[in-house]
Amino acid sequence: MRILRGKMKQWLYRLSDNLPAPGQIEVASESFTLLPETGQQSHDIYYDSFDWRLYQQSLALVSNKRTIYLADLAAAEDSPKAPLRQRPTFAWNLPEGEIRERLTPLLDVRALLPQAELTIYRTPYRVLNEDEKTVARLVVETIRPSTADTLPLTTCARLQPLRGYEAETERVAGWLVMQGATAVTPLEWYKGILTAVGKDPGEYIAKPRLALDPATLAPIALKQLLRAELEIIQTNLPYISQDIDTEFLHDFRVALRRSRSALSQFKDVLPAEPVARFRADLKMVAQWTNDLRDLDVYLLAEPGYRAMLPDFMQADMALLFTYLRQKRKKALRTAVSALHSATCQQIMADWAAFLYTTTPAAPANPILPLAQRRIYKRYRRIIKQGQKILLSGNEPEMHALRIECKKLRYLLEFFATLFPPEEMTLLIGQLKTLQSNLGDINDLHVQEAYLLRLAAELPLPQSRATLLAVGALVAHLHQQRAQARDKFSDAFTQFATPENRRLFKKLFKVEST
Repeated sequence: MRILRGKMKQWLYRLSDNLPAPGQIEVASESFTLLPETGQQSHDIYYDSFDWRLYQQSLALVSNKRTIYLADLAAAEDSPKAPLRQRPTFAWNLPEGEIRERLTPLLDVRALLPQAELTIYRTPYRVLNEDEKTVARLVVETIRPSTADTLPLTTCARLQPLRGYEAETERVAGWLVMQGATAVTPLEWYKGILTAVGKDPGEYIAKPRLALDPATLAPIALKQLLRAELEIIQTNLPYISQDIDTEFLHDFRVALRRSRSALSQFKDVLPAEPVARFRADLKMVAQWTNDLRDLDVYLLAEPGYRAMLPDFMQADMALLFTYLRQKRKKALRTAVSALHSATCQQIMADWAAFLYTTTPAAPANPILPLAQRRIYKRYRRIIKQGQKILLSGNEPEMHALRIECKKLRYLLEFFATLFPPEEMTLLIGQLKTLQSNLGDINDLHVQEAYLLRLAAELPLPQSRATLLAVGALVAHLHQQRAQARDKFSDAFTQFATPENRRLFKKLFKVEST
């Protein structure tokens, strides 16, 4: 009846009743005594990102008094701990050590949010055999939400065996089950707690993968895809003004961009007039946030920018980033005002009404052959443009190719469930590599121009040292851009291999009838 064997130091049960009565228990003609010890109460806060990045890795970050620890809900190992000096916000604010090292690549720029605040009363028992030797320890936990004095969310028991008394502990575990206890894994226990406090760890996915029926008519399938993107837009919109982290705006903008791309690439599938209107409306909504997103990107790049400079110049960048933060405050106010305006509210209401209104019946084809044709056409265009760039090395044409790759990426992701998953994962992964190269070339070009324009706005004479630092930084970025251009040939050639061409043809080419 125990949960996990091997290195696990405790077995976990969900109890159906209240605390087991202390005293003697009879298990298979063997007597044990439950000897209660002094109970303790704690206030535990469980943290995760908005998109549940820790839960997806079977992790939970927990604060308890002045300690924070990383609970691994799947592995049989002790939890790393660290002193808690302030409420955790981002990975880089955590104390130096194992917890920060493990969470930094996982969280990236996402903030930690309190997902469950629990008051836990723990009653420990020593389990004694007939010789009055301690053979196991049992801790019964009564768990309530900290925000309300209500009935317990759950009562559970943690049974810890002691070395040499595994058989006795097994019999005590059997007694717990006879009392109505249910064996659970730590992850199942945590999921139950989250459900009880109204949280669903799987409720938010930044890029939903809709399981389409290949026989669904194209207008219906397209609206299904667009409704999924609308949910992402609606979910993130209220959080932008709270300024918790930059990913709410990022996910909001990506969903807008994916929606506009779908309307553009399938503009003949839905009625022309609303398609033209909402393409323009969604573009305008995105434009309201352009300045804010640009400033987010540059401020997030601050550590990297400083690292590109010699040590003696790094402090000279302070004025530039102080200026950027001031600009961001204004950009945030401007964006929030626009996003909360009556105009934006009307756009979103009309867009939702259009997507949830049945499209009038009209001659239409199933989505599968249409998706295949659009994907294959976009792919062939990319191959043709890329081969031309290999000969010319023209950077503006690389920018146009980057846009084509982005459109193909959206198509592949929109319709991924219509095709074999392993092959789609391969193609999307290889396209990502090419996109990354083209994105680096474009981003570095934009950064050079933007930083030079910012330098011209800085006040003199305070900015002389900063201007020199910006000049050195731009030179470094220019060198990186040249290196990225040199890598284009390899990135494109790897994407345009004969094997990939055969796979695209096999999956997406529809023979004319």
